[in-house]
Amino acid sequence: MNRVLCAAATGAGVTPVKRAVAPGRLLPQPVAARAGHTATMPPFEHSLVLPIDPACWAPPAAPVTVDGIVLTPKPELHITVIGSALARELRAVFDAHWLDAAVAATFDACGWHFHRTGRRCLLRKCYAADGAKHVAHSIIERIELPAMAPFHRELGRLLGRQLPVPPPHVTLYVAGRAQGIGVSSAVRLRAFAVREVDGLL
Repeated sequence: MNRVLCAAATGAGVTPVKRAVAPGRLLPQPVAARAGHTATMPPFEHSLVLPIDPACWAPPAAPVTVDGIVLTPKPELHITVIGSALARELRAVFDAHWLDAAVAATFDACGWHFHRTGRRCLLRKCYAADGAKHVAHSIIERIELPAMAPFHRELGRLLGRQLPVPPPHVTLYVAGRAQGIGVSSAVRLRAFAVREVDGLL
């Protein structure tokens, strides 16, 4: 199958309190959600990711070499819905209990399904750590995830500004940085993209 259904959580609507200023299945919980069934939204702490059922889309089995770079397969596949930077901003602005309920309600209002596209791209990012410069690479597959845009539109309304929509994707292989490369906007994707990659399983 190339369609993935995931479920949502029911959120309670309460008044905001501002501070001073995942064809396959997504796994919102360890138990897979079947088509037409619901499950709880994944925990939202430092980010919000939707794990993918490996029975429907298994992680790659072996490393690959592209342009002389050896990339290792990710042990699990997921879709990042809220990245760490946005999560920090949300938690800095809103009361934690209200925010969790608001995000759950917004998540529940969206239809979480995606389609694989087969379009894979090699990414490259330079970064500094421990006083040294490093280079990270990853291979991602672009996916179609219709819920991503309306979900971020609603989060933007909470913050009072328009948010960029992260390009929906799944990271398959990495090199130089185990967690991969964060792609929080189309601008960042263009900045990190090296080239399309064909012929990988």
